[in-house]
Amino acid sequence: MDTPQKYSPMFLFLASAVAILITALIQVYRRLKPYPVDKSIPGPPREPFLGILRFLMTNFEDWPNTVHQCSEKYQQTWGGPMPYLGSMQGAYFILTDDKNIEHILSKNFESYEKGKQFQDAMAELLGNGIIGADGSTWYRHRKIASRMFSANLLREASKVTLKKVSELSHVLQDAADTGKEVDIQDLFFRLTFHITSAVAFGVEYGSIQQEKQHPFPLAFDEMQVLLLQRFQDPLFPLKRYFSLTHRERKIQQLKVVLDRHAKEVIQSRRRTAKDGKLGPDLLSRFIDYANTQNDPISDEELRDVVMNFMLAGRDTTAAALSWTFYELSNHPEVVEKVLQEANQICGTVVSGDNNDGDYSYEAIGKLEYVHAVVMEVLRLHPSVPAEAKYAVHDDVLPDGTFIPKGAVVGYPPYAMGRNTRIWGSDANEFKPSRFLNRKEPTPFQFPVFNAGRRLCLGKPMALNTLKLTVAYLVQRFELKDTQGHDGTYKWNFILKMKGGFPIQVTARQP
Repeated sequence: MDTPQKYSPMFLFLASAVAILITALIQVYRRLKPYPVDKSIPGPPREPFLGILRFLMTNFEDWPNTVHQCSEKYQQTWGGPMPYLGSMQGAYFILTDDKNIEHILSKNFESYEKGKQFQDAMAELLGNGIIGADGSTWYRHRKIASRMFSANLLREASKVTLKKVSELSHVLQDAADTGKEVDIQDLFFRLTFHITSAVAFGVEYGSIQQEKQHPFPLAFDEMQVLLLQRFQDPLFPLKRYFSLTHRERKIQQLKVVLDRHAKEVIQSRRRTAKDGKLGPDLLSRFIDYANTQNDPISDEELRDVVMNFMLAGRDTTAAALSWTFYELSNHPEVVEKVLQEANQICGTVVSGDNNDGDYSYEAIGKLEYVHAVVMEVLRLHPSVPAEAKYAVHDDVLPDGTFIPKGAVVGYPPYAMGRNTRIWGSDANEFKPSRFLNRKEPTPFQFPVFNAGRRLCLGKPMALNTLKLTVAYLVQRFELKDTQGHDGTYKWNFILKMKGGFPIQVTARQP
């Protein structure tokens, strides 16, 4: 009778290890494999396991325009499967129909959220602030902030804006006198940093005329660039935890700089609130609301308020101003109409004195043509060109597209602004007349300021800042693009002009 074959302990150990490894790999594959998106949904070529991930990675730097080109090609909801890695959760869809966008941002709002993936990737900058927050935290910040954007605040902001634009005009006058070119985009980012700091936090950071920028906005800009890279790197949580890369180490260093300046601002506002000298700024109002409602707000939460308002108030407006003067430099006939209306409403500038003219909140509100110019600029060059949310559970869009739980659903302002179904065959042309003497498109057709329950609270303030700055500067200067900027952009959450915008300044004769 044959005796049973015996296996050595080493063999049994290796066999067990291989079995465990195979089981683990199967589990990993099941966890990471893409959702089987219906093949009837158009989109880029799909690869085994990767789905459309390679397409996204290859085109990430030019993603806003890539989405626009694909949206025009497919003319419907498009996308494809994605592996469960990093910020991607099995599938990715792009919505180009306003009914679908209204569905996820309004009618079925609770079923879509910014998501922990976005929050995790942006944690060092935005924390748990209003831009990325969901649920009770978002509702709380939204409720407090919505009480603050009153007509009085808008008038106060208009006064601050006028003061800062006047400072900017001194810089431009010096450039006109010396014949030196200036990067107007850089100056606009400086301008809106000072406006936002004063209006939102009640802080003055010196003058726009200072040669060196404050370290706060410099760190803020660098942080955004590095955080955007995380959306291309599914292994960033591991790299962050072990500080494995220069990027992750630099992010932590920049966070220290940002937190230090935010702490200084918060302590200053708390002191003034304690002394009963409450300022008109938004941060003071947050503190006052917390005190009067007996609802304590921590320094950490206020830190997130500071960072979120800085991103929402400074960067978006500066980018929009840069693109506005880019379009004006290419359309002198539009400049003439802006100048004519500004002279009529604000008063003709009769001397080099920067105090000439009426730039009150009420006067700026009457600038209908300037408003049309700004809206047309935002249509073609939205400050935030790409937006997305995550599906909380399985859902079906109005057009019948099935959205699986966890999938990324994008609604791209850049592509929507150039959508020929909405704007016609000349959608890529700059024509301010689109916004004159006719009903404006719905926020779901034109989601530049988001839409639905997340509609931007600062929209009136942003538009006032844009129109005031345009009217004031056009009345005083001719800004010429002598290098012929080709209109290309650099995308890092905000749509900035690539390489800045060098211009030659000439003072207008009164």
